[in-house]
Amino acid sequence: MNFNIISYILYIPIIFYITVKVGWILYKNGEVFMCDILRNDPEIVASLNKLLLIGYYLINLGAATITIAYWETVQNVYEMMNALCDVLGKTILALAIMHYNNIFWIKFLNKKKQRIN
Repeated sequence: MNFNIISYILYIPIIFYITVKVGWILYKNGEVFMCDILRNDPEIVASLNKLLLIGYYLINLGAATITIAYWETVQNVYEMMNALCDVLGKTILALAIMHYNNIFWIKFLNKKKQRIN
């Protein structure tokens, strides 16, 4: 039995669901912060928010798919679960780091805007 194929079949829907769900939540809730930075210009905020969402999806889904190429050969169920947890954990950690990086830049831009005004 090829456990790598089973791992891929489990990994792809899980990571795609997590990425899309987190991206959609950030898309919906991040608009408020962007409105504050961009001086309540709804057209620019909507366009920029959509571009950020598309970029987020492309980067994260692409990276998640590429990681499959670097998996070691899985011989049994124990190694399969270990590989899944390892890859999912690293991907979720990368998503969190990207999120906090965005929060940093939003806060930085907001402080800069307040100093100018």
